[in-house]
Amino acid sequence: MKIKSIRFKTSVLGTCILGVVLISFSIYLVHSLEQILYKEEEEELLVKAQEINSFIDAYAKISQDNESPSAATMFYRFLGGNILNDKKIIDQLWEKESQALGLKRDFYRIRDLKGNVILGSKNLTFAAQRSFNAHFTRPDNTTYFSYVSINGVPFYGINYPMTFAKLNTLNLQLVMPSTYIEMILHKLIYAIIGDIVVVLLISIFVGSYLTRRVLRPVQEVTRVANHITQSNLNMRIPTKEWDKEMEELVKSFNQMIERLGSSFAYINDFNSHVAHEMKTPLAIIKSELELALSTEGTKEEDKQVIKDTLQEVNRLIKIIKDLLLLAKYEYKLEIFKMEKMDLTVFLKEICQHSKVLAEEKKIKLELSIKDGPLWIVGDATHLRRVFFNLIHNAVKFTPADGDIQVQAEVHDRQVFVSVKDSGIGIEPENQARIFEKFYRIRLVEAEIVDGNGLGLSMARAIARAHKGDITFESELYKGSTFTVSLPLFLN
Repeated sequence: MKIKSIRFKTSVLGTCILGVVLISFSIYLVHSLEQILYKEEEEELLVKAQEINSFIDAYAKISQDNESPSAATMFYRFLGGNILNDKKIIDQLWEKESQALGLKRDFYRIRDLKGNVILGSKNLTFAAQRSFNAHFTRPDNTTYFSYVSINGVPFYGINYPMTFAKLNTLNLQLVMPSTYIEMILHKLIYAIIGDIVVVLLISIFVGSYLTRRVLRPVQEVTRVANHITQSNLNMRIPTKEWDKEMEELVKSFNQMIERLGSSFAYINDFNSHVAHEMKTPLAIIKSELELALSTEGTKEEDKQVIKDTLQEVNRLIKIIKDLLLLAKYEYKLEIFKMEKMDLTVFLKEICQHSKVLAEEKKIKLELSIKDGPLWIVGDATHLRRVFFNLIHNAVKFTPADGDIQVQAEVHDRQVFVSVKDSGIGIEPENQARIFEKFYRIRLVEAEIVDGNGLGLSMARAIARAHKGDITFESELYKGSTFTVSLPLFLN
């Protein structure tokens, strides 16, 4: 899946939206559960505080009804601030009551109005009391809840004012460990994170599959469109039972191809008609000039003018012929007579004939090709034009005593024929335009090379008609390498 594809972007977008929804819902779920659990803990704390208050109030009533110095009376007096010698007995009684209330793991203390601790749990250390003072900061005569941390352990507590026997008002501060709540919340968070990851991974695959199904018509359109060239502009994308939007897209695309076909046909017919119409008057002009040149009595200065004019007429005739050929190469592929041929034998013949051009400039022309046939399917007449054009250009741009190497290699079911010269190379500003029609390369010395600028355009058109291409590499003053790629014929 490519990063810049619609399939990837829609999958990622859908997954992100789903992730945001799941995370938001999970946060709401965890927060709601936290509120419920702490609400239940508040109710439990309140019940314990009320039970402690009722126990103390019961002792107070017993002491009022019983004038004997009973344990209840002593406890009442202890709570009132009259510390007796039998405090140990009272502590034992309170220990039993605290066990009955389930205060074994809790921290608590009971303070009077002056803030003195009258009664506290056995685990109420100095550090615990300091935590109590840090978290219970509101007035003692109000009931409220607070988070308390003792030795790094989380607790949840209540501040509860107690009134008993209508005589004394005490303040109870009781905390319960909230580790159970924290454990439940942590397990829930871990479970939610794992579930979200699994759901998002599944959504990525499901989203990718659904997106591929949705974009299948687009892929079909792309596949057919890639096979449409100037040679088969009558080809159309078939309409199927697709969505309304895709039907409109296919309909618009087919109409565009139809308009392009009409435009190509019009341009081709127009160019061919103009070229044919120009050939006749140029042929007449050429004949008249040749006749005038051969007529006796013509002055020498007039002959020179006629020769120059005749040279330009011949150049125009060549351009027209090349334009007609180029139009056929690009738009009328039926002119090619494809047949199976051995490229090894073909290149040897081309190089043998090209050595005549190279020897005139004392240029060494070498062919490097492996033994054995290299079978391709092509039109020998037109391929000969390609390689003669490349070798002729190499000879033209290579100084005397230079060398040209023609080499054929096979890679990935294709044969690559390179023509490498030791010439002057091509300037960077010329490299982007060498395949343009009528563009002629300007040399470093500001000279324009002879020619009409159609040779490389025709060579590339022929190569592409054979399902190949032409590429090049060039470095100034070090030479150029043009490479023709052609598909191998595989049995």
